[in-house]
Amino acid sequence: MRKSRSLIVLTLVLALSMVVAACAKPTPVTKVVTKVVEQQKVVTATPAPVTAGKDIGKVFILGAFRGGEATAFNKVIAAFEAKNPNINVIYSGTSEFETLITVRVQAGDPPDIAAFPQPGAVAKLAKAKEIVPLWSNALSVYDKNYSPAWKELASVDGVPYGMFHRVNAKGWVWYNKPAFEAAGFTAPKTWDELMALSAKMETTGIAPWCDGIESGSATGWKGTDWIENILLRTQPVSVYDGWVAHKVKFEDPRVKNAFDILGKIWMDPKMTYGGPQTIALTNFKEPAKWLFDSPPKCWMHMQGSFVTNFFPEKVRNNLDKEVGVFMMPPIDPKLPPTLEVGGDQYVVFKGHDRPEVRKFIEFLGTAASAKPWAEQGGSLFPQKGQDLSWYPTKLEQTMETAILSAKAARFDGSDMMASKLNLAFWKGITDWVSGSRTLDQALQDIDNSMK
Repeated sequence: MRKSRSLIVLTLVLALSMVVAACAKPTPVTKVVTKVVEQQKVVTATPAPVTAGKDIGKVFILGAFRGGEATAFNKVIAAFEAKNPNINVIYSGTSEFETLITVRVQAGDPPDIAAFPQPGAVAKLAKAKEIVPLWSNALSVYDKNYSPAWKELASVDGVPYGMFHRVNAKGWVWYNKPAFEAAGFTAPKTWDELMALSAKMETTGIAPWCDGIESGSATGWKGTDWIENILLRTQPVSVYDGWVAHKVKFEDPRVKNAFDILGKIWMDPKMTYGGPQTIALTNFKEPAKWLFDSPPKCWMHMQGSFVTNFFPEKVRNNLDKEVGVFMMPPIDPKLPPTLEVGGDQYVVFKGHDRPEVRKFIEFLGTAASAKPWAEQGGSLFPQKGQDLSWYPTKLEQTMETAILSAKAARFDGSDMMASKLNLAFWKGITDWVSGSRTLDQALQDIDNSMK
């Protein structure tokens, strides 16, 4: 996921700064940040200074979308510009988003809008008053076009800041549909049934599961998804929320129990292809492909709804025939099902909430903004009023229905945690599965990160 650091070239046009200081009416100064990423020149720019509320006819957005994702997002932009021909929206994507956005905020040169994949960063900026709360029209868009859970998830201390656009549900279990059905397997409805199915799969000589958590500097995040989904199925959401806030510690028996449950899958070399070391060293994109090897290396793989992007091309071209999926089943039947979700939040920086910027944020909250990207496949959206036929496959339509019908949801727990706790969680779960730390040591290390 992470590649070697790209060359960053910063070109600051400062020649006019003397003029700005000398004139009664400031002359706009353009600050340009030029970034070379994988032989692509990415330019991010914001006019400075800009008087808040003054329409300049341009909107500058910084995000992490590149390649096909950037192409899809630019189709969303084109749909907006078709309805607003006097507004020019300029998007720049970078593989170093977290670093670049931090540098620009600290330098007093943020973009108008940033697309954050992690809510923890949004909360930090909100508390630092670097971004603006959503205004009345944007809140009306939420109330009209989203289930209440999304507005709640976009809030910091009860105040909504971000507009969700592309989202994903987590906790899906994927399988090779023709091979699965030929073996006579059926999707389980309870955790006990899932474990019984896994035991039956062991007798076939093919591992029941495959997994990988390597992701460069973010190695370990894939494992956190397992713990979050298990915790939501074994404890009330109040415990989950307390855990995210670190009021419930990782060493708490209720949390450790989630690791023990995962350990029955991960730590058994007969249960997961290659055993713990393979899990620790394999990039998170690879196991999805192993389902479709001939013969398959494994029967099942747990991953978010975006995993379809990692399947082999021949599988992606025929998802409905080749791929099956079921949601991770309940563990404690007394608990109501809660959907774990992830998603991109678009926030506006302080002093940049101009009319054209507000219009774009409000547009993102409509079904019309989802259509251009949904039609590309591989992505899901939470806005009401969508036509399921926009999604290319029945598989995606099934997942989209689950997202639109969800009454309760919790965001990815690690993404919501304080940054140092999140990083410690990634490292702790990696240390545990790699064998460099025992489970007790890893949990203690994670908790100690907050001391």
